[in-house]
Amino acid sequence: MLVLKTPSAVTARRMFLLSSAIVNAGALMSISAGFWDVMHHLLNKPETFFSPPHALLYFGVATALVGSIILFLSWRWLDPESRSMWRFPFIAGIGGIFILVAAGPIDFAWHSAFGLDGLLSPPHQILLSGMFLCAISSAISIIRYTARHHPPSGLAMRGATLTLLAGWLTVLGYIYSYSLPFSDTEFFQFNPDVWFAATFATITLPFVGAVVLILASRLVNLRFGVLSCLGAALLAVNGAATILSNPALGASIPFYAMAIIPIMAADYIISSYKNRRGIIAAGIIVGPLFYFMYYPYVTYIYNGVIFNKVISGSVTFQVFFEQLPIIIPAAIVPAIVMGILGAVLSDRIVPVITGKKAYHETITHT
Repeated sequence: MLVLKTPSAVTARRMFLLSSAIVNAGALMSISAGFWDVMHHLLNKPETFFSPPHALLYFGVATALVGSIILFLSWRWLDPESRSMWRFPFIAGIGGIFILVAAGPIDFAWHSAFGLDGLLSPPHQILLSGMFLCAISSAISIIRYTARHHPPSGLAMRGATLTLLAGWLTVLGYIYSYSLPFSDTEFFQFNPDVWFAATFATITLPFVGAVVLILASRLVNLRFGVLSCLGAALLAVNGAATILSNPALGASIPFYAMAIIPIMAADYIISSYKNRRGIIAAGIIVGPLFYFMYYPYVTYIYNGVIFNKVISGSVTFQVFFEQLPIIIPAAIVPAIVMGILGAVLSDRIVPVITGKKAYHETITHT
């Protein structure tokens, strides 16, 4: 009779970490495919359940499912201390994968019954909820373990912070659901009011960007590099999913890539000063940057309150620049305020993620 040998505590922890990384990768693939799917709709590609973006999305779901199975198996072999450290992300991750898997047949049934589905359709909200739980739980698992076994400013923690990208993109998915005018279909009209959409985006987009970027910097004790790398990763994934997938936007890639310059400036300031002033200054830079970081979809958010044009893929870049002198003066003050607020509040999230009340090395507060 074949008897499986119980792995050692070290092996069990490594399996749990590996499974968390697989879940995180699956969530990242799924939400990136979601961004691609929106552009797929805007290009008037034929809408079916078996579209290329959906194929990538559900490959990501399958990847997350495989990771969750390993996660579940390795959990039973963990020592009590490790279970205590990972109990919350484990429960959240298992709940997330159940929601994510259930969203597949629900999405298929919705497409079969109603055809095109908008961003605010129930299947999409279920998908986002599952993605969010999988993305956040896996990132917490990886960062929490790394924070306990490696120095905050070490290479391991720098790599671990990049797992925040999947959660960041998923939160953007929620924000887009309530601000983009892409939920008016043959059977349902879920489009948000244009003024609500613009106001909601102006408040939430700068806040979320500041929270995530400065949180990553705080996790490595404000050392240079992580904020820039995470910002570059966001630009790369968003650019691949929404710009490269639309040939008409190809000429805007060099302009879009220039957003990394202020991101690196914020990184340099926060790492040079290593105090509250530097953190606030970084928030002031990152907050208003939202209009450039989240191109091209911000163009559609503000179009409703400025021009109310029909925006085809070929004129998106032109309309973006036409809106620029109107949006920046109107949005810069709230964007700065929300950037500062996100930068300051990011400190409250550090102990939640790391599971350690005292985590930071010495950081001055002058």
